[in-house]
Formats: sequence, C-alpha cells, structure tokens
Amino acid sequence: MNSKLIMMIILGIFVLSGCANNVKYIDSKNSKEYTSTSLDLHDIQTAATQSVQSLLQSQYVKNLATEKKPKVLAISDVVNDTMQNFSTEELTRKITRDMRNSGKFILTMAISGSGGSTDKMIQQARETRNNSEFNQYSVQEKGTLIAPELSLSGKIIQKNTKIGSKQRIDYYFLLSLTDIKTGLVVWDDEVNIIKLGKNKSVAW
Repeated sequence: MNSKLIMMIILGIFVLSGCANNVKYIDSKNSKEYTSTSLDLHDIQTAATQSVQSLLQSQYVKNLATEKKPKVLAISDVVNDTMQNFSTEELTRKITRDMRNSGKFILTMAISGSGGSTDKMIQQARETRNNSEFNQYSVQEKGTLIAPELSLSGKIIQKNTKIGSKQRIDYYFLLSLTDIKTGLVVWDDEVNIIKLGKNKSVAW
C-alpha cells in the first residue's frame, strides 16, 4: 500500500469523524428554535392538544358523564392535503391517546381508515380456526369483536400565499367525531397554524 493511498484513507476517516461530530441530540422541549415552514413535532402536538381540549369541553362529552362504559372509537380517514409527506397517524394517535386517558373513550385496532392502522394479528389469530395445529379451545370464538360506536375523521390542508419576498403558510386541521349508528356529527373542530418564511424556505 503506497503512502498516497494511506493518506487518502486517513483523510477519509477524518472527514467521516468530522461529520459524525456535527450530529447532536435536541431536547424536544427546546427544539422550537430549529423550526421550519414545514409541519413539525410542535405543530402536531399543538393541533392534537387543542383539538382534544375542544372535544373534552364539548357538550357531547359532558353528557357522557352518565355513561357506565367508555365509547368505542375507530380512526377513519384523515386526509393529508398538504405538500408534505407525513403520516396522519402522528396526529390521530396522539389525539386518541388523550381521549382514552380521559376515561370516556376506548380505541379499537380491529378496524380503521387511512388515519390509523389495524393490528393484523387480530384477524390472523382468527384464521387459526379449524387448524389442527392449534388448540381450538384457545382460539377466539366468532362474534367477540366489539364494533366501534364513534368514528374520528379529518383533513389537513395547506395554503401558501406569497407576500413580497416571503410566503405565508396556513395549515388547517379539520377533525370530526361521528356517531356511526346515526351518522350524525357529535363534535368537530378546526385548528389553524400559520407560519411565515422566505420563498426559498417554504415547503412545497
């Protein structure tokens, strides 16, 4: 191995070491100073928190005080109509987690729309019926799944407006809670997040 090749290897190691040293952890509580015009953790948390507060203060939830059992909730479709690629489940799971913590709702993973996800094992475990490799006394019987009573759906919209050399970005978080039996909306809410940035920094 000649000296030139050795020097190139050493230089490469130093470059990689330098890049690694530039990476650092950021406390989520102090990460707002690194914000951008795109939707980030704080925006999702803000939208979820405000939506849940609106729901828990609604007349519908107040009327649930007399209910003996929590309402079974399913996550339906939540459309990402922004110019960014992210999972709407980041929003819905935080909302439903806070809803469950209130003691008035419980989430089913047996059925969901695009805004959530299902636990595939619920169905796969039931496919073991009549399979001699499994003790049939341990297999779930038919008719044991609990159907949802409520459906959480929504849409996230982005609107960009050019203002001189800057861009204003409006995000709309639209959420609805629907009674599946009647089809009636029992609660809905809208959370707005507005950002301002230079044209080059705007998320398209």
